[in-house]
Amino acid sequence: MDIGKSIQVIYAGGTFGNTVRWLLDRFSQDTKFKDIDSPWNKDNRAHGISDYNPRFIDPGHQRNETGAPSPDANANKIVVSYSKDDLAFVERCGFYRNPGWENEKDRYKNIIASADSDFVKETFGGDNTSKAIAKELTKINFHNPKKHKWWSAMNDSINDEQNAKFNFHALWNEEMLASELTKISKQYNLNLKIEENVIGNVVNKIKSMDVIKTRDRAKHTLDAIIGKNNMVCKDLDIIEQAFVESELEKVHDCLLFPYGTGWFHDTDQINDFISTFPKYLKHMNPRLPLYNNIANPFYLTGQIDKSK
Repeated sequence: MDIGKSIQVIYAGGTFGNTVRWLLDRFSQDTKFKDIDSPWNKDNRAHGISDYNPRFIDPGHQRNETGAPSPDANANKIVVSYSKDDLAFVERCGFYRNPGWENEKDRYKNIIASADSDFVKETFGGDNTSKAIAKELTKINFHNPKKHKWWSAMNDSINDEQNAKFNFHALWNEEMLASELTKISKQYNLNLKIEENVIGNVVNKIKSMDVIKTRDRAKHTLDAIIGKNNMVCKDLDIIEQAFVESELEKVHDCLLFPYGTGWFHDTDQINDFISTFPKYLKHMNPRLPLYNNIANPFYLTGQIDKSK
């Protein structure tokens, strides 16, 4: 590892990659941000900041793709990392925090635009802003994340031993955040001087964001369903709904949640749906790649990927 090379933060959209870059620069000895204790703009992002130390180059997303910042092959990488259990949470961070995703209809439109256009047109028709279509496409990806090009690329970046890792969860925990930055500082010989008040400002802002406060809501809902403990779940967004439904479809043989955005008030209603689902409606789920550990002949991944 060449500690003299430029450094680039690699991150999934919405997971505060620009904030990590700002923190690295802010705590450097030659920073131009010495009198700035918070990086946030009006959209609660650390975007639009200039005068960075040239060593900390523009953060990149995990794939080379038009319209998105890309990994720099010549830079040392710091990857904002998470586990596979965080997949739904990370997807929600992008859903709410990506630039251009501020409006509800834009969020659905952008999910649909990221899918194969031929598959979308042939399967759903011409509507490119439908909430129901966006949820269904999200479910398909949750059923088989390995087929999702962005998720797979992020997983590759996280698992690449040449990349330094920055624990995503540190961003809402002051002690963890200081520890992660100290680790990076030692790894790249940055000699960072970490200031507690700046750490506190960043952590307090991130902790106050709704997507962070509700990060475990889908998991808690799933746990309540499995444990037969009733809890209200009517406020889950389409990403959380898609996650809960896909997880339940994986473990309940031939169970199919209906297409659309109608949702349940509480987990007792979901358990009632599961326990009374009629046998005459049960058949192989085309969203699942396997059925009883056998390749599902009705699995629709081939259709989704046919134009690739």
